[in-house]
Amino acid sequence: MSTNSFDTKAAAWDTQDRIERARVWAQAFLREVAPGPDAVVADFGTGTGLLSQAVAPHVGEVIALDSSAGMLAVLQQKCQAGGLENVRYQHFDIETDTLQPAMCDVFISCLTLHHLRSIDHYASTALGALKSGGCALVIDLEEEGGEFHEDHAGVHHHGFSRVALEQVFADAGFCAIRFQTVYHIRKKSRSGTERDFPLFMMLAYKPAAEV
Repeated sequence: MSTNSFDTKAAAWDTQDRIERARVWAQAFLREVAPGPDAVVADFGTGTGLLSQAVAPHVGEVIALDSSAGMLAVLQQKCQAGGLENVRYQHFDIETDTLQPAMCDVFISCLTLHHLRSIDHYASTALGALKSGGCALVIDLEEEGGEFHEDHAGVHHHGFSRVALEQVFADAGFCAIRFQTVYHIRKKSRSGTERDFPLFMMLAYKPAAEV
């Protein structure tokens, strides 16, 4: 994805629509994954950290990962202003950087996957970053035919087929993969008509190590 484009959008990113989405997604995460109070959550593609902020009070630590320095700078300012001490921000470009193995209990990405060139690489990265028995959570667009984004720069997938995405994660080594519809975004489409864009939430688990 284009880091510079997100840098320039960072200051005005936190709209009421995006804040509300993050609130709903955090509730779904807490309900479906039920992380413990000591859980470590990695939020990949955190942006300005709206989801990280919503999740942080319920877990031990959030590692906020993004390739945009501008987005992370906004998150840092918000955490400092709000006294949120258990959010750690880390510049991370999935195409060039690596993560510490077994660094987290949950690996989240929300509306990030469609900006990535290789979903296979994302799945293997998430698997490696997770502890044994950990959960990868993805929220993204159902297949939408290129109508969601007005500008396709930096957009590598026009939503996802659940069947195809499940196969990618299964091939990477995940198990117990399941989906549900988690949200709808209503907006003007690229062709000019107002329409709903459904979003799925996928949960996929790293197999627990045999004792």
